[in-house]
Amino acid sequence: MIEINIDGIVGPTHHFGGLGVGNVASMENQDQASHPRQAALEGLQKAWLVMSLGVPQFVFLPSRRPSSSLLAQLGFGGSAEEQMVAASLAAPRALSAAYSSAFMWLANAATVTAACDSGDGQLHCTPANLISSWHRASEASERGPQFESLFKHLRCKQIHAPLPSILPLRDEGAANHMRLCDPSGKSGFNVFSYGVDEDATADEQPRRFLARHTLAASRSVARLHQLNPDRTYFLHQHPRAIDAGVFHNDVIATSCDHMLLHHEFAFLNGDNVLQRLEADMLRTCKLPLLRIEVSDSEMPLADAVRSYFFNSQIVKPIKVNGQSSSPRYVLICPHHCQEVKSASKLIERLIADAEIPIDEVKFVRLAESMANGGGPACLRLRVMLSENDIERLNPKMRLTTKLFDRLSSIVEKFYPESLTASDFYQPALIEQHERIETEFLTAIE
Repeated sequence: MIEINIDGIVGPTHHFGGLGVGNVASMENQDQASHPRQAALEGLQKAWLVMSLGVPQFVFLPSRRPSSSLLAQLGFGGSAEEQMVAASLAAPRALSAAYSSAFMWLANAATVTAACDSGDGQLHCTPANLISSWHRASEASERGPQFESLFKHLRCKQIHAPLPSILPLRDEGAANHMRLCDPSGKSGFNVFSYGVDEDATADEQPRRFLARHTLAASRSVARLHQLNPDRTYFLHQHPRAIDAGVFHNDVIATSCDHMLLHHEFAFLNGDNVLQRLEADMLRTCKLPLLRIEVSDSEMPLADAVRSYFFNSQIVKPIKVNGQSSSPRYVLICPHHCQEVKSASKLIERLIADAEIPIDEVKFVRLAESMANGGGPACLRLRVMLSENDIERLNPKMRLTTKLFDRLSSIVEKFYPESLTASDFYQPALIEQHERIETEFLTAIE
């Protein structure tokens, strides 16, 4: 079993709308000028780095923007230009939502679980409804066709509809899901994180920000995916972390194979669940869970949010022949970690510790994504597949050096260098987006 990565290409309408619920960076940078060309190139270069380590890397093209259907549902009729002008005057946040490029953060796209973890032996995929943030909810209907295209030749798969769009079932996808496993990848343990439980007391709920993901949503996805209850775990996100700006679990915890790296305040009363996970892994895999807990004294919550250290990717390099080149790992960190002292010192400690199998760190520059609250792990969705199934994926969506060069060329030639809300209702911008869409579709043919 091999873990593939899927990244979403940043769209030409990338901007700072400040619409992310509980997302401190998004709110702080609202209405600042964005740089779509830089954002897309940074994202592509990060995906290329993962590909260069031998990890199968796939990409999703940007969704069509502006979303005329969203504006029509909100009462703005007429031509696209008329919609833009009317919305800019009456509901500028609606216009921002229609132009949103938040689909670039593919970690939110869906929860995908391995075929070997399900009761029916099928890969299961449930696109996230994303109803906590109204600029993202429209993505749910766009994801199904993308996953159908990627997985169309897999014989054993189920792509479910998103969960019902009701508040108790708000779902943020794989940003709140981790899979731990043995080195072969065949013995999997699924860990879901949630921000609120319907039965939670006031002390167990965040007070500053809405918790985006519910326990009911996680349990529903686990049932739909026919996951073994004995290997499925539910952890409550700490309300203190959510109020500090940890709107997703992947901002405070990350994992790879049998390694779990998390902050002291990642989970509320999580010790019992984690101890059960540790015992189950040791009994089933004869391998202890490598649990690395970072104390708040070593890295305060504010620094975790500022650096996005826990949104780093842990990658196991793979040779071309599919064999692991080493049992060790590479840590891909946002460049902000070099600027936050506690994060920099923590990385040095991890690399120096012979008991922790992280041999190398690579820093990637994602200034534009980070300014909207998204680091390396936000930009990718992980899927565990057999080598045979990887070969059955849509080859047009697999990143190669040739495709990387073509996509980068399109971005450099057609993406706007900068963008502000005042540009949204310009007809020339809409025509340019249609041209970019055509260029991208041609590139993957």
